[in-house]
Parts: sequence; C-alpha cells; structure tokens
Amino acid sequence: MAGPFTVDPIPILTRTLDALSLRQEVAASNVANAETPGFQASAVRFEDVLQRALALNPGELPLARTNARHLLAGGVDPSQVQPVVVEETGTQVRSDGNNVDVEREMGLLAETTVRYEAVSEALARRLAMLRLIASEGRS
Repeated sequence: MAGPFTVDPIPILTRTLDALSLRQEVAASNVANAETPGFQASAVRFEDVLQRALALNPGELPLARTNARHLLAGGVDPSQVQPVVVEETGTQVRSDGNNVDVEREMGLLAETTVRYEAVSEALARRLAMLRLIASEGRS
C-alpha cells in the first residue's frame, strides 16, 4: 500500500515485466531473422523512459495523488509508461541489408532473462508482504 509520499511499486513492477517480455520477443524475432535479406533489427526502449518518469530533483519529495482526478506531478504516471519498439539505427549493415548482430542479441536475451527473474522475485516478495499484512500475521 502506498503512503502519502511513496509510489506503489506493484504497477511499475508489472509494467517492467511486460516490457521485459516484449524485449524477449523482439530479440528472438531479430535472431530468427538474422539471415533474412533487408531485415532491420528492432529494440525495446523502456528503462530510460521509466527513469525519467520517476526522476526527482535532489531534495524534492515525490507528490502523491489522493484522488484519481488530481493532476500528476510532472505529468507522468510511472505505472502508465509503455515500452516502445524502435528500429535499430547506427548498427553495421551487411551487404544484404540486414543489421542483426546475433551475438549481441543472444547476450541481450540472457540479460533480459536475469532481469525478468529479479523483477519477478521483487514482485513476489511485495505481494507476499501484502498478504502477510492483510492476514495480520496469521498463517
């Protein structure tokens, strides 16, 4: 449950899991099309957008909405940040027009798996804590 000066992490964690799942799909698609002439690799942008949504000036307390009709401080609700699929640019293109770097994509798949597991664990712990609070400590 969010206090008056905190952000509820559950919507942010679930949105992050969605973004990481999408990143897995996009990277897998890139690998699957590594030999397709003219295929342009895609990437998922999420963390940088989420960080900007969560950013505070030093010493500034985050504002909380006490009513859904109130305006958001900074105009962005971190739980509503959407991952964006973008075409990779600035990467080396082969003579057939394809720019997929399979080694990079495989590394990204491994990294994304580790991140997904970590965020899943954080969400599971948060939900377990809320269940404990809701049951007032009774088993």
